[in-house]
Amino acid sequence: MNWKTYFFKEVDSTNTRAADYDVGSVIIAENQTAGRGRNGRRWQSLNGNLFLSAVLPALQNETPFLSFAAGVALAEALPDLPVRLKWPNDVLLHNAKVAGILLERVDDKVIAGFGVNIRQAPDRDMLYKADSIHQKYTREEVAKNLLTTLSDNMALLIREGFMPIRQKWLDYAVGIGEEIEVRLPHETIRGIFETLTPQGAISLKTQTGTRFISAGDIFLL
Repeated sequence: MNWKTYFFKEVDSTNTRAADYDVGSVIIAENQTAGRGRNGRRWQSLNGNLFLSAVLPALQNETPFLSFAAGVALAEALPDLPVRLKWPNDVLLHNAKVAGILLERVDDKVIAGFGVNIRQAPDRDMLYKADSIHQKYTREEVAKNLLTTLSDNMALLIREGFMPIRQKWLDYAVGIGEEIEVRLPHETIRGIFETLTPQGAISLKTQTGTRFISAGDIFLL
């Protein structure tokens, strides 16, 4: 994609600001006052970290898989670090979350928001253990890498569909073949994380049979 980047000193949320821009636009802010994560959770926007939102086209058949393409892109944007992906698109380093992604549909476009702990990580009120990449790369380096890898993975998704993205995601995946805990709105279940299905769901082998889960929070045991 041909990106057009807009820089801001401070915004409420890069995703909120990006909703007013066309496909191919990128919003980068030094600070967010109202960053958010999945399910309306607050994203603590600490000084020195990367806050970037890219405006993507809503695809006819592949839109549900954009989160996996975005996760792979972010993992690839951090070369030489042993990062892993936790379903669907959290980026882990040594089993601690160093980056998160929030995708939001707005009319005929999808806003992909990336928060990367470049310099520091929150140490309280966190659903998962968090860490940073300790400035192994600068914000500018990660942003530049990310726009390249995101463009490449978007092109791959459009050209060949979800299967090659799925395989790349599995190559980064954490927890495959291991017991995990999945927290759903009304229940918590445990089982062996067998694989990622061609529909993007978790295949979870439980004591009562295989469950296919398309939304929830997973925890490594």
